[in-house]
Amino acid sequence: MNQQMKLQRFWVEQCQYGRWIIIVVITVIVFGIGSLQLQTTIDQHQQRMQQVIGEWQEQGVAPDKVETFEVRQQGIYRQGRLLTSNYSWNGTQLRYQFGDQIYSYRYQDNALIRYQSTHYNAVFERQ
Repeated sequence: MNQQMKLQRFWVEQCQYGRWIIIVVITVIVFGIGSLQLQTTIDQHQQRMQQVIGEWQEQGVAPDKVETFEVRQQGIYRQGRLLTSNYSWNGTQLRYQFGDQIYSYRYQDNALIRYQSTHYNAVFERQ
């Protein structure tokens, strides 16, 4: 009987040890999948940012009327001066506010088309 109790206790301890191993393995798998998802999201964001980062120049206007602006990670710049550090870019639309005006651009065919805060749709191409 004593031998049977020892054997029973041995199996109970082994089962508890096995549960901990399973919990640790599942935790490692969950963290691995989570970090992979996070890295994928970061990579996608960086790829979207590369579409818009750079200097943009208005097309189809007189040379003395050309408007240019630059999109950097830090914000929107005009003539080297920071207009705003608060802007949004989702891969198809760029939006920012400067003063009381909201500027909205649609990304299409490697160009930014401003469709808000102007009386016409200005087209900007990367320089």
